[in-house]
Amino acid sequence: MNWSAVGSALNYDVDYKAASSSTWINAATGTTLLSVNLSGLNSSTVYDWRVRANCSGGSGNYVSSQFTTTAAGGACPGTYDVSTNGTTSGAATIPLNTDIKGTIGASGDNDYYKINITTGGSIAITLTTLPANYQLQFLNSAGGVLATSSNNGTADETININVSSNTTYYARVYPRNNGAWNATSCYTLRAGGGTASRGGSGDLITGSRLNIYPNPASSKLNVSIDDLQNNTVFKVYNVMGKLVMQQQANKTLTELNIAKLPAGIYLLNVNDTKGVRSMKFVKE
Repeated sequence: MNWSAVGSALNYDVDYKAASSSTWINAATGTTLLSVNLSGLNSSTVYDWRVRANCSGGSGNYVSSQFTTTAAGGACPGTYDVSTNGTTSGAATIPLNTDIKGTIGASGDNDYYKINITTGGSIAITLTTLPANYQLQFLNSAGGVLATSSNNGTADETININVSSNTTYYARVYPRNNGAWNATSCYTLRAGGGTASRGGSGDLITGSRLNIYPNPASSKLNVSIDDLQNNTVFKVYNVMGKLVMQQQANKTLTELNIAKLPAGIYLLNVNDTKGVRSMKFVKE
C-alpha cells in the first residue's frame, strides 16, 4: 500500500494496523517523504491507517482512514474484463490507480477499457505481467488513437499522456500478432499515477460509492454519495488534523462552500452508519 500527502508541514508520522487489531504499527516517524510503502500485508484484509503532521509548533491530530488489500494474486481475469469489451461500446469503466486483470483469450482478441476523466492533467497507462507479446493503445472518445506503446516480446508497455477534463478515453490491449494470446494467464493494466483524476482521489477507495468534484476546487466542492445514509456528516480537516468545516448531508449530491478555506490540501471525512470514509481534495 502506498500513502501519499502534500503539505507545508516539516514532517509526518504514519501508523497502520489491521482493523481487527487494537495495536498500531508505526510505519514512519518524522518522515519528510511524501509516500510510505507498506509490505507484508495480508490479502483480503481491511486495514486502518493514520497520519499526523509535525511542524515547529507541535504535532497535529491524527487523520485516519481505511483500505482493503486485494485477494491473493488477484482474480484472473478480473471483473472489468467483461465479455463485451471487444469494442469500445462494450468496454467497462475502470477506476484509476487500480490493477486491472485481463486475458487475451483467443487469437485476434482485443480488450477495451473505458476511462472517465473529471479533472484533466497527466496520466500514465501501464501494461505489465504480459504472458505474450501484447501492445497498448490510448484512444479518444471517438476511438481515435492518441498514443501507442509497442515493445517487443513481453516487455512492459507504458503510455504517458496529458488528458482533458470531463472527457472519456479508452485503453486498448491487443496482441501484436494472431499467435500472441493466453487464455489462462493475465496481464495487468493500470491507469493513474499523475495529476488527472476521476472525481478526485476516490478512485483509491474501492467500493466506497463516494465521489467528489471538481478537484482541485476553488469555491464549491460537490460531494456525491450513491448510498447516502441517515445522519451523514461531512467533516473537513487540514493537514494538521484540525477540523475546519462540518456540514450535514441530506441528499445524494451535496455542495460544500469552501471559498473561505485557505489554499492547500484537505481531507474530507464522511461519517455515517457505514463508518468513516475519506477522500483528499485540493483547495486552490
